[in-house]
Parts: sequence; C-alpha cells; structure tokens
Amino acid sequence: MGGGTRLERQRSLLLVLVLTLPLLTLAQAQGGAVLIDEDSFSLVDGDTFEADSVSATLELNEVLGSSANVSITLLVQTLDGEVLSNQTQAVSELLAGEVRNVSVSFTGLPYGHSVLIATLTGEVGSNNSQLVDTVSATVQRLRPLAITLGGLGSVVPEGVDANGQPTGNLSLHDGDRLALEFPVINNGDINWTGGATVEVLNGALHELVSFDNLTVIASSSLVVRAEPSLVLTEGDIHWWVNLTGDVGNEPGTHALNGSWTVGPPPLPVLTGLLTSDAESVQAGDALTFSLTVWNNASVAFSGELSCMNEAETLFESDGLVLASGSSLNWSFSTSAKPMTVSCMSTGGRVATTSSLPTGINIDMPSAVFESAGSSTPTLSGGPWHKGDDVSANLLLRNTGVEEGRVRLVLNVGSSLRQGEWVVLEDGSAGEVSASLQFVSDGPQSIMWSLESDNGLIAGMSSGSISVAVRPQQSVAIGIDDVDSTTEDGTQFSVALTLDEGVDREVLLQVGYESGGATVFLQENNLVLQQGLHTLEFTLGDVEAERVVAQVTPVNWLIGPGPLVSTAALPDEATQFWVEFSAVTDPIRPVVGDEVRLELNLRQSGPYASATGDVWIVDAYGTQLAKVTSPSWNDADQTTIAVSVVWPKGSTVGLQVMWQINGEVVSAEATYVSGEVVAETTNAWPLAAIGWGLALGTGIVLVLRLQSRTSALAKGSNTPRASKSSSKASPAPEEKREVSCPECDRRLRVPVSYAGSVGCPDCSHKFAVEASAAPPSSTPATQPEDDEVEVVNEQPEPLPAKIEIGCPECSQTLRIPRSYEGSVRCPACTHVFKSQDGTRSA
Repeated sequence: MGGGTRLERQRSLLLVLVLTLPLLTLAQAQGGAVLIDEDSFSLVDGDTFEADSVSATLELNEVLGSSANVSITLLVQTLDGEVLSNQTQAVSELLAGEVRNVSVSFTGLPYGHSVLIATLTGEVGSNNSQLVDTVSATVQRLRPLAITLGGLGSVVPEGVDANGQPTGNLSLHDGDRLALEFPVINNGDINWTGGATVEVLNGALHELVSFDNLTVIASSSLVVRAEPSLVLTEGDIHWWVNLTGDVGNEPGTHALNGSWTVGPPPLPVLTGLLTSDAESVQAGDALTFSLTVWNNASVAFSGELSCMNEAETLFESDGLVLASGSSLNWSFSTSAKPMTVSCMSTGGRVATTSSLPTGINIDMPSAVFESAGSSTPTLSGGPWHKGDDVSANLLLRNTGVEEGRVRLVLNVGSSLRQGEWVVLEDGSAGEVSASLQFVSDGPQSIMWSLESDNGLIAGMSSGSISVAVRPQQSVAIGIDDVDSTTEDGTQFSVALTLDEGVDREVLLQVGYESGGATVFLQENNLVLQQGLHTLEFTLGDVEAERVVAQVTPVNWLIGPGPLVSTAALPDEATQFWVEFSAVTDPIRPVVGDEVRLELNLRQSGPYASATGDVWIVDAYGTQLAKVTSPSWNDADQTTIAVSVVWPKGSTVGLQVMWQINGEVVSAEATYVSGEVVAETTNAWPLAAIGWGLALGTGIVLVLRLQSRTSALAKGSNTPRASKSSSKASPAPEEKREVSCPECDRRLRVPVSYAGSVGCPDCSHKFAVEASAAPPSSTPATQPEDDEVEVVNEQPEPLPAKIEIGCPECSQTLRIPRSYEGSVRCPACTHVFKSQDGTRSA
C-alpha cells in the first residue's frame, strides 16, 4: 500500500509539471524580468541618521532580454516586524538588458533601530547569488542632544574634613567642609561636552566652583563632585547648580537651586543635679549646696558654671574643662533664707538636650520684708550737681515670722554704695537708707536693690531712678581795692562768685604773706548764693608783702578753678600806660578804609580788675572810636583791637585817651596813608573851550564899555582933588582861612594874596586865588591876629631836601631840610622822629 501511494504521488507531480511547463515557456516568451543587484544597495546594517527619513540607491537589472515593468515597495519595520511605514515607488519600464540606478526614500523612521526593506513587484526575475528581488538594512535614527540635571534630590551634600575625608555624619555641622555631588544625564544619542558651575552661600561666606570640558557620552550620565573650600557655619547654606555651554533644544533641567541646614558643631551634653541641707538649718544659718555635673557627649565642655539667687551670685567656677564622659562636684554655702537657686553653664555651648540650667527652691520660716509705703526709694538732697551726694530711703515692714535684717544698695555706673543693715522684728517697720556721690554730670540712672541675708524680699526688690545732674559748681575768688593807710592799716575787698545752682557753704580765710610764709588773720564760714559777693577786710598795721584770700568748700565738692588769690600791697600810686602798635591793618590805609588798630595797655599796682573808657581821635579832635578796656585776668598788661574809619591826609596823627582809675592816660602816633588811585583822561573838552572863549569875549566887551562910560561921567562932575590933601594911611590887610588839599591843615593867608602856599605839616604846595576884601567902614587900625601864618606873597623856592636813614632797617628817605615831624619808613613801617634818623647832605 505504501508503494502504491508513492507511485500515485509521482504521477501527480508529473502531471503538474506537464501542465505548468507550457505556461512558463509562454510567459518567457511574452516579457523580461528585473532583479536588484544586492551589492548596489547603499544602506548597510548599523548606519545611523538623525532625520526621520533616509534616501538610498539600488541597481535594477533586466535579466531576460525583454522590456519589463516593475515597482518598488519600501517598508520601515521595527526589529519585531511591526510595519511602521509602507509605500510604493513606481519605476519606468526597463528595456531589454537595461541596468538602471534608482533612488528610493524611506520615511517615518522612528528613534532607535529599524529595518528598511526594498522589494520589487511586477515582472521580477528569479533570485541568484548576486541578483535578488529584495534588499534590506538595519539602521538607527539617533536621538537629538538632550542634556539635563536630575531632580533636587539628586544633589547630595556631604560633610568632609580639611583633607576631604567624610566626617561620617548624616548631616552638615558647624565647622565641617562641604562636598556635593550631582548627576549630568545625556538622554540623547549624541555625545555632549560642556561645563557646570556650583555656587554656595553660607552666612557671609560665598564661593563659586566652575567645571569646564565635562563630557557625557550618548545615553549615559556623569556624577560631578564639587568641594568648596569654605568652612560651614551654623545656619542655612544656599546652593545653585547650572549647566553651561550648548545644552541643545530638547527640554530638560539645566539649573537647580536649594538650601540645606547647617547644624551646630558637636556639643557637650551636660546633666546637673543641685541639692542642699535646707531641712536641717534655720533662717540665718549657713546653708550648704552640692552641685554635680556630668558630660555625656563625645566632646569636652570648656566654660563656666554659676549658681544665682535672683541677682546674687552664690557660686561661680572659672576656666572649667569637663572631659567627655566625666563628672565634677562642687559645694558652696550662703545664709539660709527662702530663695530659688538656679545653676547654669556659660562661656561654652551645650547641646539642647542638656539638663542645665538646674535649680532648687528653698522654703523655710524667715523674715519677709515688704514695702510699707512707696515701692521705690525716695531721693533727697536735690537738685544735684556733679560731686554732690544723693540720699535714698525706703520704708519696709517685716511681715514674716522671724526677725531679719535688710539694707539698701545704690549703684550708679561703677560706683556702688551699701547702706547700713537694719534689723526688724517680725511685725515691725523701719527705714533703710543709703547715699552715693555723683561723679559725672548729665542724665544719670540710679540702680537700687534690697538685700537680706536671712529674710525674703517680697514685691519689688530692685529698680532704677533717673535724675539730671548739673555741672559742678565753682567759686571764683579775687582781691580788689588794696590800700594801706596810717590810720586803718591794710584794707582790701574780696570778691566771691558762685556758679549758678544751689547755695553752698564755704570757709573764707584772709591774711597776708611775709617772708615766704602765709598768715591767716580771719576765718569766716559763709553760705553763698549764686552770683557775686563782695566783702571788705581790714588787717591793721601788718608787715606784709601781699594780701591773701583762700576759699575752702564745706561738705561739698568744688569745681575747677583757683581757690587762692593774692595781691601786692601798693608801694606807690598805680601807674597805667597805653601805646599804639607800630603798624595798622591794612599797612597803608587810604581815606574811608576800615582800619584795625591795636592798643597795648599796661599797669603796675594792685588794681587788677580796673577798667575804663578808651577814645581815639584824630589831629583835629574828631572822635574815631570809643571802647571799654578789657579785664586784666590777673595780668599786668592786655591788648585791645579797635576798628576806625581812616581820616583824610597823607600823614594821619592819632591820639588815644584812656580814662582809668580817676585819671586820663594818653598817647600819640603818626601813620603814613596810602595813595588813592584815580583815573585820568587826556580828552580835551573842545566844545566847552569854545563856548568859554565866546562868553569871556562878550563879558570883556561889556565891562570895557561900562568902564569908559563911568570914567567920562566922573571927569565931568567931580572937582579935582587938592594936591595938598594928605594921603590916607593904608589899613592892615584882612586874612582868610584856606585848607591844605593834602592833609586838611587850616592856613591863614591875606585876603588879596594870589600865589603859591606851602603847608608846614606835609610840605605840600598849592595855589590860592585872591579874594575881594569887603570895604572897611572905618580907617581905624585893627590889631594883628596872633595866629596868622606868615606866608610870603612871592613864590618861595622849594626847600632843599636831605636824606635820612631809618634807624631800624637803614632805608634811605628824602625829606625837606626844615621838616621836624615824625617819619614812617616805607620798608619796615617803623615810625621815628626826623631828627633821630641818620642825616646826610
């Protein structure tokens, strides 16, 4: 049966072959066939592209010698065979035996790997080792550059030491250095090269760390580690991370920022225990405390421990060092009374888990002091000046069950005063007080407190009071009007001046000095009010060189200033002198200038406080200034500056008169004035000259006509006088006053004199015109005026000049030979008499 079946199959195959063979022969006879040269396909496995489409070339071959028509099917598939893109590209008819290069384009390529397939359809030939109907290649479309940072949690801080080694702590602490790490992720298929910056800010500390030439290959990440050099301090640390360079166009995180908390450094953990023996003592006895402190941390404690009862320090340890895992014990005592004692650490930080401060409350029967009136002390003694004492008092009552004592304490700045202890029985009241001296002026705050070593202070036990303290008061002392007579002996007055403020008690002692010793003859306790007080004293007939007065404060602190004054006894009448300074300010003033003159005033004798009026007048008695001489300030000379308006004259003579102590003292000085600069012009007033000539000509003609007419009339009407008539004697000629245009000196010249006049003061010469004398009503001879200046009617020749030398600087000056006044040297401004200079012909 098996053989029959095999024979049947062979027959079937033969029948199929017989039937299909004619068909193949017929098809071959009808057209050609096309195949692809497998090696001509331009794409190979592993090619990469960035675009979503790719072009390729392949070679078509007609293999049957007849024209053929084909088309190309282009497929894009995933590696799993999923078709992503299917398109057909038409090809024009190929001629018999034609070989043609054809370009094809695949579209819709996904990111990553895909398979590109090109298949012929139509008149396709049979595949062989070289020619095929289908070609394919596995290619990769590259993802674009996509660089990014991780999230906030990807930036990780770590505490390191100075060598960069991790501290092992899970958090940052004060004193650590910082190391931080962050990833840079490349989600694309293109390698990235760029940079990054890390910026940190911790309190006032700031630092920037930069990275260049960071490279992250495609589809990978890089962890960057930054280690700033700053040492962290407790608080917050802020950070910023930024990528720099080309980061592409794809979305991503290119900058991050945030903050971390820097905790305190490792701190000691202190545990304290405070106990006392209060149960076995009574109020006022010695109360003993015991303090034990443990350090339970890994670091030592360095600082101080102190125990306080309110503001009172009961125990204090300086320079304490408590090692890790160790403990120490102390004991201290105080007077027993109700109190609350608290112990704490200072000078070094401790962890918040420490049990310090620790305390204990002491309760026992005792005195209890409460205010019996005002809750703050009352001040007395004001108003106060610097150096005064302020007194404070406060009324208290003991409401406890035991006797106790209490006192008041005052404190201003660094000054501390404790009042006396006041003992109060239970139920009784009393006053506590204290006093304190003010050592500075201005606003002051008085700190007060109540202290008791065996009782409890109930209510307000301390506070402050603000007061205003005035400047320190001083007493000025001086001696005036010293005189000595045969009847009363030595007499003088003492002037005491107290500064503004409260009344003050002083001790005044008066006496005399003789042979280097001081003898006080009188002492007086005086209460001075503010202002001046004058007292008269008579010492009688004593052999003294000087009189002395001394003032001493009584129970108060006097301010700065001399407390003793002396004065010489008058041997003779007091002498006073005044003189001008050698120069003025300005040195060469001109008329109208405001000029500053200095006057030197001197005296000898006891009149140290005498003053008087000072006048300055010019040579004509015109008052230029009036002032009052200044006080002497216990000196024998002083200087006063006076401003005057400079009078007219090339040489100005000034006189000073000083009315002092019932007499007038004077002095004179001569100063050389400067020259006034005047503008001149050479323009001729031609129009005025013309009009003047015309007017003068007219007047002359009129006068000539009038004189001729008068002469004719007088000749015809008047008889000729007898020759024998006696000739009248000429009357003395009258004189008139003229002023020197240079120095304003008044001169008397004959009325009819016309010519040159010389000023005897300044030697200036000027012209005068004749003046018509009034007709005399009587020929009687008038007496000649004694003050008439002798003036030659004929011009005198100029007086010869001589040269003199300045006695100060030897400067040569030329002056008229006859001049005998004062001369001022133009070089050194020294003023001297002309006869004092060195003369030369």
